[in-house]
Amino acid sequence: MSSRKSQALNLTFPLRGEVWLARQNPVIPDDPHVPRPVLIMSTNPRNKTGRNVIIVPFSTTLDRPFEPFHKFVPKGSGGLPKDCHARCDLVSTLAKAFLDPRGPLGPPLSDKYLWEIARGVRAAIGDSALA
Repeated sequence: MSSRKSQALNLTFPLRGEVWLARQNPVIPDDPHVPRPVLIMSTNPRNKTGRNVIIVPFSTTLDRPFEPFHKFVPKGSGGLPKDCHARCDLVSTLAKAFLDPRGPLGPPLSDKYLWEIARGVRAAIGDSALA
């Protein structure tokens, strides 16, 4: 998919925790806010072999973020150009062909943010076994 290669692992696919620009919004096909930053949430084995990835989109325009489902991620984390909220209630799949071929915006998000976003996704799907 991407010509970008991780220097440490020599990989050529999106990695879990990376932030990429998506050239299409799978939830709102006519979204005027594309390209939109998205977080890769699917596992690396799936990302390597599958045609699509599981993503959580980011938003910079939430007036009233709803805490269980919208997780704050500050500018610079994962290469984000602005403070954002991960829209855990809009988790979706995206064909890898719609990811920006230039690669991720920066290094993967820290485990702290990745864990909080995963909790937000679990809350959005009604998982009552939240840890």
